[in-house]
Parts: sequence; structure tokens; C-alpha cells
Amino acid sequence: MKIIDAKRDAESDPLTTIVICVNERLGAASVSCGGTGSVAIADALKAGLQSRNLDAIVDEVHCLGLCARGPNIRFFPGGDWFNEVTVQDVPEILDRYAADMA
Repeated sequence: MKIIDAKRDAESDPLTTIVICVNERLGAASVSCGGTGSVAIADALKAGLQSRNLDAIVDEVHCLGLCARGPNIRFFPGGDWFNEVTVQDVPEILDRYAADMA
């Protein structure tokens, strides 16, 4: 997983949403987040948020514009980006979300 740190500070708007691309592009040569496991990642995020009692929406969208680097996730508003995410990365992503909420 690659992380692009948004460098949030005390004046940043509070995080409310974890945005994940679930787009599945057709064709063998078409790389997509949905084609590389993002639906399972979205499910793991939802389960992890619930088990940790974290208040957030998981917004499944159909493109974040970084298909070749997917699966892609972004904290919103104005939060960190995550590229090349796997289901195994979900605990670390949720740790970062919880830390940003504190």
C-alpha cells in the first residue's frame, strides 16, 4: 500500500467519509479497482468501522481517476489517499482514520 499524507491540522474539517473506488472496467487490458478486489476491501472497511465503533460513511464510487494505482481510497474531506490497497491493509487504514478523528 502507498499512502499520500494530506498533512491535516487542527483547523481541518473533520473526516466523515472513506471513499473507495469499486469501478470494474471491462476488457483484459483494462485495469480497475473493482477488478483488483476493492469490493472486498469496502466490505472489510464497513465491518471494521462497525467493530471499532467509528462513525464514518463508506462511499463506493465509480472512479477516483487513478485506475492503474488501484484499489484506491481517500479520506474525505481533504484527507489521506491510499493506493494499491489490499484487504490486509484495512486495519492500518482504520488506525489512521481513528487517529485523524482524535
